[in-house]
Amino acid sequence: MKALVLESYMNLQYEDVPSPAINEDEVLVKVKAVGICGSDVHGLDGSTGRRIPPIIMGHEASGVIQQTGTGVANWKIGDRVTFDSTIYNPNDWYSKHGMYNLSDGRIVLGVSTEEFKRNGAFAEFVAVPQHILYRIPENVSFTQAALVEPAAVAMHAINISPFKASDVVIVLGAGMVGMFVVQLLRIKGCENIIAVDLDAH
Repeated sequence: MKALVLESYMNLQYEDVPSPAINEDEVLVKVKAVGICGSDVHGLDGSTGRRIPPIIMGHEASGVIQQTGTGVANWKIGDRVTFDSTIYNPNDWYSKHGMYNLSDGRIVLGVSTEEFKRNGAFAEFVAVPQHILYRIPENVSFTQAALVEPAAVAMHAINISPFKASDVVIVLGAGMVGMFVVQLLRIKGCENIIAVDLDAH
């Protein structure tokens, strides 16, 4: 398959690599749309230490199931899906209490550290465990579905922030997530929103 591989910092190569093998509880997704997260940009320049080359980055994506593992249930070839960026143990205490971001041994698609490496979705195909899949409604495009992860981050930030619709709300940072926060605040009825960013654009 073709993939965009971070071969070294500031060195992305579009090249042929083997398609990922899937485990029995995983599906192979043919990628239809993928977003570029700010963390991928920092991965490119090596500033975070969480994208140790070589690695295929990309964790905001959507596509179509191309193959299913022998233990996969309720998913079939041709299903339109998006997925979480974090691969967690669905049976540990944190996951069972809705805090899978704290799950022991969790890993992230498109990330490599000293502890783990998991290729991501800047490729034709990506392997994804079935428990992090989400079905895409027919009226949602692949491009829209690829943005579910950053939209969910923005919604979580709003849900844990104590404010009333009548408050003046300041959003620090007007990148992808910040702009989602602004849009979601509007949906929640906030009229007094101030967005602040270093970039005048």
